Amino acid sequence: MMAIHEQRRSRHGTAGARALLTAAAFFAAPAAAVADTIDAAYAPAGQTAADFSRVCAGHAVCDFGTENFSGWSGASPYVSLFDDAGAGTFSHPAGVSFTGVFAAGPGTSTGSGGEWVSVPQNQYGGADGLNYPELYGGPARGLTNVSSYTLALSATGVRGVNYFGIWLSAVDSYNDLTLYDGTAVVADIDGADVAAAVGACAWWLANAYCGNPTPQFSGQDPTEQFVYLNVFDLTGFITGARLSDSGPTGFEATNVAVAYAGPSQAPAPLAVASLRSAAPAIPEPAPAPVFLLAMLSLLAACAVRRRPNRAAAPVGAAGGRLATHGLR
Repeated sequence: MMAIHEQRRSRHGTAGARALLTAAAFFAAPAAAVADTIDAAYAPAGQTAADFSRVCAGHAVCDFGTENFSGWSGASPYVSLFDDAGAGTFSHPAGVSFTGVFAAGPGTSTGSGGEWVSVPQNQYGGADGLNYPELYGGPARGLTNVSSYTLALSATGVRGVNYFGIWLSAVDSYNDLTLYDGTAVVADIDGADVAAAVGACAWWLANAYCGNPTPQFSGQDPTEQFVYLNVFDLTGFITGARLSDSGPTGFEATNVAVAYAGPSQAPAPLAVASLRSAAPAIPEPAPAPVFLLAMLSLLAACAVRRRPNRAAAPVGAAGGRLATHGLR
């Protein structure tokens, strides 16, 4: 199980200060298991796009970009450079770029009457008056297939994409988001996970995550959740995503954000697989005082880890915890 938790500015401090869970993932072909440590959080209610001041907090280097689909006509594939959402939504220094290829999944049609189409902002999805990608489940079009679209990510000038953000709107139980590092699944989040995290939507419940938060459609669709999701891969990279809908509903999502946030902008000198499997260096013997200090620090850290986990935050405008599927 993987936990998606409250978004806090201190989240990118020491390992002891972060709530980290590991999602074990396995390659489809015979290979060693790959485990990526995922740190994920949902933003305060009403947020519809990435807050890069928080995404980049605590990082010496942070390059980022956003895709708001303002240039997408509905054709597949669609190539994004994550630079179409205006000032403050992308930061591409010389030599740094991000590329994303969005493509309809197997059996998923596009164009008029299709399952993956560009539609104007409405009570279910979209932001800032822009069109957004609507994914209709096969049954919504009189079909039996699970409709889907995918995103392949790459980066130039940095090690890779280790942050992924997306606005999930009008979330329902048929919606599913899967994130990959290569062919390994590192996170799988569906509508039930979101509902369990931010709470149910009903007329008698006061839940800031229920109902459309945009000025154009404020309060409409009050029976579904609207959440901006932030995901960090702390030990690997996010190389792809798949969005799918298996029912007679739609999957609305937009404002996809990517970033490399880290201590160094130089590309890694070794392949990702090598970095993960490399044995740690053997430290030289430390002088006795340093050794004693290290032992005291280790004992203190162990004491902290033995404390009970903090209770889930109550439903409200500031965020809370979310239990999700690690693998399927």
